[in-house]
Amino acid sequence: MPFDSLCRSKIFKDIPNYEDIKVDKQMKERFSSVFTGMSGRFTRLRIICAITEKPENPNELSKKLELDYKTVTHSIDVLEKNGFITKQGEGYGATFFPTDLLTSNLSTLYVVIRKVESKFDKKKRYVE
Repeated sequence: MPFDSLCRSKIFKDIPNYEDIKVDKQMKERFSSVFTGMSGRFTRLRIICAITEKPENPNELSKKLELDYKTVTHSIDVLEKNGFITKQGEGYGATFFPTDLLTSNLSTLYVVIRKVESKFDKKKRYVE
């Protein structure tokens, strides 16, 4: 899968084999609402991948991901409201980091993303 080949080496590198993952049902629902049922799901996962590798501010993220600044800030708001990212600092230079909630449930996120991607057009990738 395109998603697996790219993200497996990034934020999901320590996840066990797909078949061996024990899913947290509550987190599965939470992840599903943010990463599957709303527009912007691809953008949100790309932001998660980017800040897991290197925490950045919205301006840096918009340049790195080649996305409009407003698109990035909207997705950051969604991720922050759901407790998946947190910021350090204030204003324009605030830097975003993944939360413990996110990092401790990456295996459940992995299951959600794999399931959703299998239903979508194979040309659309979560992370470019």
